[in-house]
Amino acid sequence: MDVEQIHQLVSQYVADGSMLPRTTEQIALNIENYIVAVNGHRVVACAALEEYSPSLAEVSSVAVAPTEHGNGLGTQVVLGIERLARARGIGEIFALSLIDRFFIALDYSPTAISRYPEKLSRYETLTSAGVNLVPKRCFQKNLEDNWSVARRPAKSKRTLRAS
Repeated sequence: MDVEQIHQLVSQYVADGSMLPRTTEQIALNIENYIVAVNGHRVVACAALEEYSPSLAEVSSVAVAPTEHGNGLGTQVVLGIERLARARGIGEIFALSLIDRFFIALDYSPTAISRYPEKLSRYETLTSAGVNLVPKRCFQKNLEDNWSVARRPAKSKRTLRAS
């Protein structure tokens, strides 16, 4: 159930270039790397952890249903990804975003994407396959002993879970 709903949610943001396309197969193969927020039985927010090495990962596929914007669900799923990364012993995470204030509010620092040649390599592969990439800002966070607490509690009908 989550795979198809995650795919539908992420696909809403592919057309404007704010998110890279994901197939249902890609999501299914990596479902243990997703955190979702649900309202009833409907996935209304998601984020994924893309591991590059045992110590480095990217926060990716951060998407919130338009009807849920402003409810803190994006923050909740990103904090869930941070907890997942810590549980796996990952010390540094980064994210690419068109919205600077979102990651800055979560204590990420602006950085250069050139620090992450693994990501640049993926971008080169996508560009050569004809995918149009929208330039985004890069943000970084060290996770060692830096546990963030959500500033806003989730509303009662919404729950957060690993997918």
